[in-house]
Amino acid sequence: MAGFPGLETSVDGSAYIDAEAMALTTQKMAKLGAKLFVILTEEQELPEGSFAFLQQAAGDSGLTLHFMPIVDFEVPRAEFMAKWPALWADIRARLVNGETVACSCQYGAGRSGLLAAFTLIEQGMEPQDAIALVRSHFDEAIESTMQEDWLTSIKATS
Repeated sequence: MAGFPGLETSVDGSAYIDAEAMALTTQKMAKLGAKLFVILTEEQELPEGSFAFLQQAAGDSGLTLHFMPIVDFEVPRAEFMAKWPALWADIRARLVNGETVACSCQYGAGRSGLLAAFTLIEQGMEPQDAIALVRSHFDEAIESTMQEDWLTSIKATS
């Protein structure tokens, strides 16, 4: 779980991308065993060109990007869920092969925590246990009641 790589805030409150920080973050993800990086942020939330910068940095680091936007503080919508089975098959195969799967939203807590917990549930963990485990690593994870309620209502598909 991570915040969007290289996303910084200037003293005037405007957001910008620090290309060096982005490159270092994607390189660190790769060194930690990640080959797949799931982006949960909506493009319009970020400074212009952020996704293009990330595609370059991820490619340079050997990461495959998968864009699966979720509205901030919300839960996956129908479009996400329609694409989920194929992504889940890829994630599961990578985890079985000992890889790490990276995920990012804007801050690295809400949507990233949601996806981390969802992945644990898909592997058979009880929802409350998955939420607790994710929060034991980042107590701000799964930021909204909507996200927590969604997670506790789902059952594993595998």
